[in-house]
Amino acid sequence: MKKTLFVLVLALALALTLAATASAQSFLVPCGNPGQPACTPCHLITLANNTINFLFKMIILPLAALGVLASGITLLTSGGSETQSKKGKDMLRAIIIGFFVAITAWALLNTLLGNLVKPGYNYLTQDFPACVTGQNE
Repeated sequence: MKKTLFVLVLALALALTLAATASAQSFLVPCGNPGQPACTPCHLITLANNTINFLFKMIILPLAALGVLASGITLLTSGGSETQSKKGKDMLRAIIIGFFVAITAWALLNTLLGNLVKPGYNYLTQDFPACVTGQNE
């Protein structure tokens, strides 16, 4: 029963992720499509940034939320069992550490990619710099 439920939830999550990925193609690719400018090296950096942001918002955040939910359910259903309680706490600790590692990686990559496009870029105070045809080639 537990394996069947796990496989069903995993299949649903995969299907939703694939559907979101298919619909996000126009958002991810900033050039080369009809009505868009020709691609430049700057657009490649923007594509990398869009992909990283998409993965963070559509995969890492939902997985972290599901992990916190799973660890919370484990803690609530432990029923006083020390092993289950420890398992829930360890799950929560691992999720929090992993999430902060992901946030740190996102911030570093966002800053690095932004500085490649526009020196002096600060992701905290500015939006990601846009490619201007003819200037960022």
